[in-house]
Amino acid sequence: MQERIVEILIHVLNEVQKSHRPIGEVDVSSLVQRGYTQEEIVTAFTWLQDRLKSDAAFLEISSKQRAASFRVLHSAEKFVISPEAFGYLLQLRQLNIISGNELELVIERCMLSGFEQLTLDDVKAVVTSVVFDMDRDVFGRGRMLFHPDGTVN
Repeated sequence: MQERIVEILIHVLNEVQKSHRPIGEVDVSSLVQRGYTQEEIVTAFTWLQDRLKSDAAFLEISSKQRAASFRVLHSAEKFVISPEAFGYLLQLRQLNIISGNELELVIERCMLSGFEQLTLDDVKAVVTSVVFDMDRDVFGRGRMLFHPDGTVN
């Protein structure tokens, strides 16, 4: 279920980059039409708000970031992470949903998974655990509790 929140984040941040509008002006009606719940949308916007509080320049794509090198997979990593899954990771990095360190953490967890070839869905699950700090006992940056039967007030 948390993977759907990351999909919403991708949609919203792509819209912000394309239109150069503030997050609050992004039209979410298309998300509702695509089957996302109000709770999922609110959870995604809450994550964005928390991220903006901790990193004021989160939405800015600095010239330093644009000029920075990009991650290339080692041949062993290419064996485990499909090109489609790696493209997804690069998209998340470009949108600043994951940091460079988080990208490395996702790749490391994929490599340590023991699987020969991870699917895109497998990598999405790893990303979700990193983005929402699901494996920690303390509330870290971006950790969200999401219960599908909950209500939004």
